[in-house]
Amino acid sequence: MSGCGEPGAGAAGRTPAGGVYRPRKPRASPLYQCADRHLAELRSAGCLQRLLEERVIERFLKCGDPHHGFARVYCPECRHDYLLAFSCKARYFCPSCHQKRVLAYGDWVEVNVLAPVPHRQYVFTVPRLLRPIFSRRRGLLGELCHIVEHLLISAYSGAGVKGRPGLILFVQTFGDLLTFNPHIHVLAADGAFRADGVFVVLPAIPVKLLERGFRSEVLKLLVAERAIGERLSASMLAWRHSGFSVHNGVRVAPGDTEGRKKLAQYMLRAPLSLEKMSYDAKTGMVLYRSHMHKGLKRNFQLMPGAQWLELLCRHIPDRFEHLVRYVGWYSTRVRGERARKAVPTATVQADEAGQVIAARARSAWARLIHKVYEVDPLRCPKCGAQMHIVALIDDAAVIRRILEHLGRWAPREARQNQRAPPKQPLVRELTYHPVPDIA
Repeated sequence: MSGCGEPGAGAAGRTPAGGVYRPRKPRASPLYQCADRHLAELRSAGCLQRLLEERVIERFLKCGDPHHGFARVYCPECRHDYLLAFSCKARYFCPSCHQKRVLAYGDWVEVNVLAPVPHRQYVFTVPRLLRPIFSRRRGLLGELCHIVEHLLISAYSGAGVKGRPGLILFVQTFGDLLTFNPHIHVLAADGAFRADGVFVVLPAIPVKLLERGFRSEVLKLLVAERAIGERLSASMLAWRHSGFSVHNGVRVAPGDTEGRKKLAQYMLRAPLSLEKMSYDAKTGMVLYRSHMHKGLKRNFQLMPGAQWLELLCRHIPDRFEHLVRYVGWYSTRVRGERARKAVPTATVQADEAGQVIAARARSAWARLIHKVYEVDPLRCPKCGAQMHIVALIDDAAVIRRILEHLGRWAPREARQNQRAPPKQPLVRELTYHPVPDIA
């Protein structure tokens, strides 16, 4: 191997356009440092409510670490190569892996689901008083989706047009500061599709009408599930400001392809932004900041790392929990019916189709990295030629021999020299703005 480290700049020959790709350094991120230090603390304290949470954190600690496997990327022109570590693919926890998923989803949903018609965003929010119920009983989040679905279908059908709405429902459980705030985002075609495919634009549904219906149905659901009593339900129905809210102020024009794509990506985004997070290794404290707006009394959280990590884990969905649902014209069944009725314009032999699918799979990661970092990981940093993945290394003995040969063998267990966090960390209640950096 000629230089299997990070690809560097400078070389004779062609200069690659768009900058030089450099593999990320996950151990330098504040999330990695926090998880690496406090995972054992969470285990011993029994703070991880689900086995899934522990497994996701363990996978994340291996993400981007060549000690757990890597691909060899090779340039046939100048023989330059480097190692690209495997990712963990942990959704809603690993910022890097989830961001790639978000970008891929935006492209996919625009091509395969969304029609070139006007769209509107709806946001359905439950009050703070009821949010702990959904945190303890995550199955009720699916019932929230059913309520929102039936409300919108009834509202569009009430307009007198015989057609189906096109809806995509997204469940989000997080607020600005990672507090548990369950709410439903809806990307809705601003009208209805008739059976012949003709789209009819309809006026915006009054939010007050949706809000009253949403409040009534959610309270009815919680009473039926014995999550609240009838007395509390009657009181919240009588309150002028119950905390239930519906917003639909964001609208995307028919020709705004990027607007639809970005709106879908926004709804599928991860709970965590590394740009907002700071971690102080000396005290084991996390500072997480958000943008100040009228809904926040302060724009930051300061708490012990273990407590903050536990808070983040609450937003990891269960294994078979669906946070995205397709309804009406956008449902999987209806899209399948339309695809079966369509006449194919060309046929591809089975072996040729397999080759095409395999080639797309190999290049998918490169396209996503290009979107995230605006650099091409398969463009040689020395000569500008096209590089190729020539090997996937996942055998532990082979991994060790290669990394020892390159002088890069340093497994995480041997590097750990952790100090136990303070038993009673001092948390200062900061009330001023802006807050200072502590990392």
